[in-house]
Amino acid sequence: MDGCESTNVNGSAAAVRNFAAPFVANGTAETISVTTEHLSSLSLGDDGGDFSVQPQDKPEKDPRKIARKYQLDLCQKALEENVIVYLGTGCGKTHIATLLIYEMGHLIKKPQKRICIFLAPTVALVQQQAKVIEDSIDFKVGIYCGNSKRLRSHQEWERELEEHEILVMTPQILLHNLSHCFIKIELIALLIFDECHYAQIESNHPYAEIMKIFYKSNVAELPRIFGMTASPILGKGASVDGLETLLRAKVYSVEDVDELEQFVASPKLRIYYYDPTIIGSSCARISYHEQLEMIKHQCVADLTRKTGDHNTLRITKKMLQRLHGNIMFSLENLGLWGSLQASCILSKGDHYEQNEGTDAEESSADNSLCDRYLTEAYSVLASACRKDDVAPDLSLVEVLKEPFFSRKLLRLIGILRTFRLQPNMKCIVFVNRIVTARSLSYILKNLKFLSSWKCHFLIGVHSGLKSMSRKTTNAILEKFRSGELNLLIATKVGEEGLDIQTCCLVIRFDLPETVASFIQSRGRARMPESEYAFLVNSGNEKEINLIKHFVKDELKMHQDISSRKSQVTMTDFEEKTYQVDLTGATISSASSISLLHHYCSKLPHDEYFNPRPQFFYLDEADGMVCLIILPSNAPIHEIVSASEVSFEAAKKDACLKACKTLHEVGALTDYLLPEQDSGSEETDDNFSDTENCDDDDLRRELHEMLIPAALKEPWTELKNSVSLCTYHFKFCPNPIDRLYREFALFVKSPLPKEAEKMKLDLHLDRGRSVLTELVPYGVVKFTKDELVQAEKFQRMFLKVILDRSEFTSEFVSLENKTGDPISSTSYLFLPILLNNNNKVSVDWKLVEKCLSSSIFGAPKCAGHDESSQDKRQLHLAKGIKSAEEVVNSLVYVPCKDTFFFVSDIVYYKNGYSLIKDSKNHLDLYMEKFSIHLCYPHQPLLKAKQVFCLDNLLRKKGYSEVREKEEHFIELPPEICQLKIVGFSKDIGSSLSLLPSIMHRLESLLVAIELKNKLSASFPQGAEVTVQRVLEALTTEKCNELFSLERLEVLGDAFLKFAVGRRLFLLHNSLDEGQLTKKRSNIVNNSNLLNLAMRKNLQVYIRDQSFEPNQFFALGRPCPVICSKQTENAIHSHASSVNDVNTEVRCSKCHHWLYKKTIADVVEALIGAFLVDSGFGGATAFLKWIGIQIDFEESQLLNIFNESKNFLPLANQINITALENLLGYKFRHKGLLIQAFVHPSYNNHLGGCYQRLEFLGDAMLDYLITSYLYSVYPKLKPGQLTDLRSASVNNTSFADIAIHCSFHEFIICDSSALSKSMEQYVSFTQTTERGQIDEPTCPKALGDLVESCMGAILLDTGFNLNCVWKIMLSLLNPTMSSSKLWINPIRDLQELCQCHGMDLQFSASRKSGIYTVQSKVTSGDLIMNDSATNISKKAAKRMAAKQLYSRLKAVGYTAKSKSLDEVLKETEKMEAQLIGFDEKPSVVNGKFYDFRVQEVSETENGLKVYPLNEDPGNDYNSSHKHIRQIVAPYNASRWRPTGATKSLICNPDSREAGGMSTGSPKSRLYEICATNYWGSPIFECLKENGPSHLKEYTFKVVVEIDDALNQVVECCGEPRPRKKDAEQSAAEGALWYLKREGYLWHQN
Repeated sequence: MDGCESTNVNGSAAAVRNFAAPFVANGTAETISVTTEHLSSLSLGDDGGDFSVQPQDKPEKDPRKIARKYQLDLCQKALEENVIVYLGTGCGKTHIATLLIYEMGHLIKKPQKRICIFLAPTVALVQQQAKVIEDSIDFKVGIYCGNSKRLRSHQEWERELEEHEILVMTPQILLHNLSHCFIKIELIALLIFDECHYAQIESNHPYAEIMKIFYKSNVAELPRIFGMTASPILGKGASVDGLETLLRAKVYSVEDVDELEQFVASPKLRIYYYDPTIIGSSCARISYHEQLEMIKHQCVADLTRKTGDHNTLRITKKMLQRLHGNIMFSLENLGLWGSLQASCILSKGDHYEQNEGTDAEESSADNSLCDRYLTEAYSVLASACRKDDVAPDLSLVEVLKEPFFSRKLLRLIGILRTFRLQPNMKCIVFVNRIVTARSLSYILKNLKFLSSWKCHFLIGVHSGLKSMSRKTTNAILEKFRSGELNLLIATKVGEEGLDIQTCCLVIRFDLPETVASFIQSRGRARMPESEYAFLVNSGNEKEINLIKHFVKDELKMHQDISSRKSQVTMTDFEEKTYQVDLTGATISSASSISLLHHYCSKLPHDEYFNPRPQFFYLDEADGMVCLIILPSNAPIHEIVSASEVSFEAAKKDACLKACKTLHEVGALTDYLLPEQDSGSEETDDNFSDTENCDDDDLRRELHEMLIPAALKEPWTELKNSVSLCTYHFKFCPNPIDRLYREFALFVKSPLPKEAEKMKLDLHLDRGRSVLTELVPYGVVKFTKDELVQAEKFQRMFLKVILDRSEFTSEFVSLENKTGDPISSTSYLFLPILLNNNNKVSVDWKLVEKCLSSSIFGAPKCAGHDESSQDKRQLHLAKGIKSAEEVVNSLVYVPCKDTFFFVSDIVYYKNGYSLIKDSKNHLDLYMEKFSIHLCYPHQPLLKAKQVFCLDNLLRKKGYSEVREKEEHFIELPPEICQLKIVGFSKDIGSSLSLLPSIMHRLESLLVAIELKNKLSASFPQGAEVTVQRVLEALTTEKCNELFSLERLEVLGDAFLKFAVGRRLFLLHNSLDEGQLTKKRSNIVNNSNLLNLAMRKNLQVYIRDQSFEPNQFFALGRPCPVICSKQTENAIHSHASSVNDVNTEVRCSKCHHWLYKKTIADVVEALIGAFLVDSGFGGATAFLKWIGIQIDFEESQLLNIFNESKNFLPLANQINITALENLLGYKFRHKGLLIQAFVHPSYNNHLGGCYQRLEFLGDAMLDYLITSYLYSVYPKLKPGQLTDLRSASVNNTSFADIAIHCSFHEFIICDSSALSKSMEQYVSFTQTTERGQIDEPTCPKALGDLVESCMGAILLDTGFNLNCVWKIMLSLLNPTMSSSKLWINPIRDLQELCQCHGMDLQFSASRKSGIYTVQSKVTSGDLIMNDSATNISKKAAKRMAAKQLYSRLKAVGYTAKSKSLDEVLKETEKMEAQLIGFDEKPSVVNGKFYDFRVQEVSETENGLKVYPLNEDPGNDYNSSHKHIRQIVAPYNASRWRPTGATKSLICNPDSREAGGMSTGSPKSRLYEICATNYWGSPIFECLKENGPSHLKEYTFKVVVEIDDALNQVVECCGEPRPRKKDAEQSAAEGALWYLKREGYLWHQN
């Protein structure tokens, strides 16, 4: 709590006083034997560990150098046993703790596993103490408090424990960590309690919980305990004995007071009296008091007339009373100026002072009425403070007098005026209320004659004031330390932990409430000659005695401690706990309350349903009993405690039982946490589903692509001949405007049958294409020499089409050099001759002719004399060649640096011929290239430029097929160099196709290998087609005509449905949120990635567009040799560049894959199996990959049985009408009823539609995806995804619900929801969406469609064919494109991206209404629009739609068609349910008799049942409930014969009886009359409070005339009006009668 000045150790002896007897107990922490001499030394000796020699430039921090003698002595005691150090503020207790940590470093310093935990009760203290520790010793310190990072998982805490040695935290965090096994007590070597006086045996403070629950003698290694306090006794009932017993420690202090006084000065205590207010002089104040009372009463009266909701009425009145009390308190203690400022403060900001000390439920108060009260109060007070019709201005006040300033305030001002001129004066004034601190600070800051005081208030972060952040608080304290401020008005937040050693005056404006507060606030005065002052009313004997009492109590505490000789023993406290054997997670009855509230807060909820436990208490003969009603969507409905001695004990017992049961049914994990808090421990950290992330390396991984085995088998080691399998490439151009030379593929082993008949379209320019078919032609035998020639030929043409720059030289080698890279594939492309006998042969003549070209160093053949064989000779650049050699050959033109195919000789043209009627060739080449044609009379060559290799697998932009005339040019022969003889244009045309063909063939062979792998693993693997597998492996980045995205959308929907169905049946006790989380853990990308990697699926994925320059084959191996040692260096550049074209191809075929891509392939494969093999194939694939989706039929039967618990609600819903709307008759009516029970309705045995909604949502997602996939087969994948998003959303489903009038059947207990649905239904039926302010679409409307479809699915035994027909009938009205819900925000974003405009949205909120502005800017264009709505999302959509319409009106259009336009132009096919081949589960064919019991009905519509009939008996007698009931009450216990029953009800948590018509009192009279009972008797039990704040408590007695002769007494809650108190008691009686079955429900 406090620091230590840098003071040298003097020689004075300070005896350490032991205030407890010797303490020895089994199971305590080990005794650490360290002598005082050892402490006095500056090194720890040879203890090992991390205490090595420190670097010279950073000396070791040694806290012993500045330690005082008594600090060293107390540290020595702490090393020997558990110790509580009792020292005053400023005596350096924190430094003793630092010394202790330092001396125990050999147990804490890494690599040791144990840690030190330092506990401080407030966030400010945690941060302050952590800084002191970091400044004092060289340890790794972690800080954990309210505003620090939230650590949710065990892995996160394990990392923290590995990283840090000292963990400074609030006790609540440690208690949480111990309870849920994030930290185990055995890991803690030293546990330090700052302000340890909070550890009281009878309290529920976290300090006490930690020691009582976890510090047990059976623990192997307990931590050393070190406590620090300036006041061992806190509050009434506390004792030093109790503190020692709880902490298992002895209290020590310093006996020599003189030594302490050398370091710490004690302030002088002084009382300043002020005179009491005289009645006569305060008439004005009394007048204002009465005016404020009248304003409050008028507001309450108006509230009663205005508000029908009892809960809102109660909460608003409570809030109003608090506001009024604050202003009246300010009027009494500060005067008119103070109350004026208080009203001003309370009327501004976030109502933080209004909510001071209130519960979270007060958010439902009517703030408008509170604001009205504050406005009128301010007006009254301002008129009183106004002078000369000038607005109130405190700085103009010159005379201080009553009633403007209270006598108490005037006395304070007098004290401050006396001290104001003293040098270096600093003062803290303590008050008890936040509003007082702020008002008083304002007054003192604005009084001119106190200008020397620089004032500010200190109220702590807990106040809720946004401007009072922790940063601001620290800044204020720093200003106070530096002298920039010298006066602080502080609440009790300033009593502890403020280490301000220069403060010399502390004034208690409001008196302390406890002796601990008295001691703590006194400790803020640190300077010598400091003063500790009290303001006391001289006429108030109680206040005078209170000061004396505090002084006396402190002295007595000192004396008691000095004289005590108690024996402290190791005592294990017998606390009620629940422990999970598997993990050791433990909660106590006290902590179970917060855990239960926390669990309920994590249940699915919305603005119309806030899940909270409701508590009811029953005063039985043998004690108090607590009944907990849990929210309807919890897995258990109610819990009853054992009989206990008090309400609180009964509540704890019931909460502990509830937590135990929640764990047993699986709602709490084995660490006793809600599923939502357990982190993502079942899978690795998930990664983004999008690829727009800054950290590319985290989303991508380097993987090796599979090379097909069929193309890898070599023949290089064969000595003689070899037979190669032959596959002819059959080219069919469309149109037939080109010639293609016949080529064939030669491989060692036969290709798989699926590949032997491969067909594909290759896409050329202008819509032209070449249909290519692979035709097997048996085996061709090659000799060794022929193989050599064949490889040379392949090496030659690969150089021509890919590396032709080599041919600019005089010589090109075709030899395979030693050391050249080895090709990863072994296949040949060779020209062939088709024989008439259906056989092929290699065109060796052509091969030899090409290879005989002089550029390859081949000698001229003997007898080959151009002059003798061909008289048509041409002068080329490198000599004379015959025309025969030149035609159909490859030439190179150096001046153009271009290669050409020569197709013919143009004899009728020469160098003098004109080019396009302008210049002749002779002049052109001289002018452009400075080349003089020596043989201009030679005929010209007809040539075509050699092509640039292209990816022919992606579709070009031309959709219309058009013939394209080949482009030839005429070249003078003498500028041409002959390169390859016989290499004709038709050979080039064929070779231009082969790389693209082989790329597709490789991909197909990879798909075949995966299919074979799947077929070998499960029978259904053979049912999927290779083409579908290839589609599932090919990503959009490949730019091919197909990709995995359509299959992925389908597979994703099926996966969610199948997994969701299994979880729904398997975990009957989990709510919708927990089911969603479990499903997410299975279907998320991270899990799919891990499963795929285990099956090595990543090697099959094709994720790169074919780049021809990266085509490698035999004869052109990959030059980049990759190994484990070099792969990082080779691929590091590509990993940081987004351009896929820069990716390096290596010999291992590595490529970068996004993690999401691998997960997408899994979903696409699921889709592939669905299309080709149905549900059975998809299920088998999922099982193979590691995802179970099967279920047992008995689980479905359990659902049927449990649905019968909803049958008692049959009278609240027209089942026949609903069945007619749906066109389906339910076998299990309870399912249909459940589908319409909103979670706000909790007047039955629990349960609601949310679980059915979870199931129906997943099923509808799949059915609609199946619909879209089949109806729009030509829709692009992205468009399909957009269409699904537009179809599967809550707004679209809400339209269906309205069309089917589902909202008329909902069973709910929320008037706000009913009103909201009515408004939205009216809006949609009368207004075009988006034209005016659009009301918020209640989520419950869409939920009804999902839950209803989920109920049908269950009732049919998962017969999707049946559900499919019903779905089509429901969705047809909304499936037309005109009614699809298209997100206008996305449309606007795409339009802005298209035109390079900057789009921004800004939102503001006022009086609960959101205003959203949409704004686009682009150069000089600035356009904006705005919309308002109670929903921020709705307002944003409306603003986006309006701005989008305006932009389109001025001519801005999107480059791509809208989804609506695309759908209008797209051909629709027949809708099909894809893949469903399951046999529906056996459904009990018996239709259950559905008979509604006859009941009597009152005029108000109340249903009253005969006492001997239970509406649920026919349905519940032999079946378990839909929600488990723990410790159910029975008639003998809760309705004893002849007994008088006292029922204490908490009506705030539930409207009694769940009825909504008439007052509770009138309904109670009506029920008694209907059942012929006596009239209820109301009696006032007690009156509390002063006359102006009086509250009444009533009870009601009801005599039930039946066989049990029961008398029920129900006590209501205190109310300010007698009538309201009677209604409160009546509410409790109605609740009890309903629970016991005397009335059931309402219409």
